[in-house]
Amino acid sequence: MRLRDCLRVSHRSRVAIVGAGGKSTILFNIAKELDSPVVLAATAHLCTDQLNLADAHAIIERPADVRRIFQKPIRGAFLLTGPIGARDRTRGLSPEEIDFVQENCDRLGLPLIIEADGSRRLPLKAPAEHEPPIPGWVNQVVVVAGLSGLGQALSEEVVFRAQRFAEITDSRMGQQITLKMIEQYLLAEEGGLRNIPKDAVRNVFFNQLDQVVLDGQERENLSRGLLDQYHRVIWGNAAQPVPEERVVERFERVAGIVLAAGASKRFGRPKQLLEWRGKPFVWHVVQKGIQAGLHPIVVVTGAHHEMVEEAVSDLSVVRVHNPDWERGLSTSVKSGLARVADQIGAAVFLMSDVPQVPRRLIEKLILAHRTKNGFIFSASCQGRFINPVLFDQNCFEDLLRLEGDRGGKVLFEKYPVEALEWENPEEVKDIDREEDYEWLRGWSG
Repeated sequence: MRLRDCLRVSHRSRVAIVGAGGKSTILFNIAKELDSPVVLAATAHLCTDQLNLADAHAIIERPADVRRIFQKPIRGAFLLTGPIGARDRTRGLSPEEIDFVQENCDRLGLPLIIEADGSRRLPLKAPAEHEPPIPGWVNQVVVVAGLSGLGQALSEEVVFRAQRFAEITDSRMGQQITLKMIEQYLLAEEGGLRNIPKDAVRNVFFNQLDQVVLDGQERENLSRGLLDQYHRVIWGNAAQPVPEERVVERFERVAGIVLAAGASKRFGRPKQLLEWRGKPFVWHVVQKGIQAGLHPIVVVTGAHHEMVEEAVSDLSVVRVHNPDWERGLSTSVKSGLARVADQIGAAVFLMSDVPQVPRRLIEKLILAHRTKNGFIFSASCQGRFINPVLFDQNCFEDLLRLEGDRGGKVLFEKYPVEALEWENPEEVKDIDREEDYEWLRGWSG
């Protein structure tokens, strides 16, 4: 996956890159991946040997210089820094200067990516009291941690401000650096979370993955722990020359949205409350989502909402009542998604009348989204798309504009769909008729 796709960089992006272990590489490689002009800037020092990585470079000595610079067309990766000073390093832009840069990027509709930390090219660092200098209007922060520091002794040769890092992580100088120590640093308000604006999307980028041996389970366990405080955890090699191979995995919160609002008039009784193996249909669907790792799980109710809520009362779910359920499926899709859209990177929509949906299939959707760039990931059986379906965050605006008795599958005509084959049709069969229910009760799968 490319860096730009992983971070979903757009003309509205105001990204600050902080930490250590490859910030400049990430900065310039995102810029190279973009097909349109992008403004790069530094609020911290930048080494002069990196300046030629941009297509153009301009020096800002005073705030008035910003207006002059933006009077000319911006092309390619356009880098703005302060003047070159001692030790072949540029001065970081002042708060007033970077604010003027942001205003011009807003006016011209240009993405702005800022290197907002210095680390003397070491893999890890701890911030000083004045760091990192992140402007308050930044809407996305990438905290970089270089995995090449893993297993090395905690020292000033490996960690910038090593003593401060030791204090934050309750460790001591000379101690071997572990994943647990890095996790402690990233979760600390005085560490990785320092100075991140309240409403900004928070990312961790574990860079230099090619320099360590970590199995998938180790990466997943650490990522899940970090997702309590971060929106996204990325594992990759930012220096990889092939852009599509720079991100190996992207862990995000993936919600499960269980649509359980219908009245089941044709069936004659609420299908979401039918009993199977001692529990209501909707309970089984929620339980499968929990086991597969979906979080949070939203149960959208409408008809019979009190009974449906009671059916899942022993499970950890977000309950959303859709009073407009009779106006069509779109109202339930929007009600469920709107509750969690700002917290998640993707959503899996689950139907409450397929209690036998395999946990493995939900896991397959999550894994595909984790390792591939895409908009829609759908199960496919015998040549046709079926539920469940995963929609990436890039589809949310369209989903929230749906009208009438239409679900997310109308977007299949707008976006490319990644089909995930599933061989057993019985495991994804809708229970639409009484004979289907009788079949399910006798099914041994």
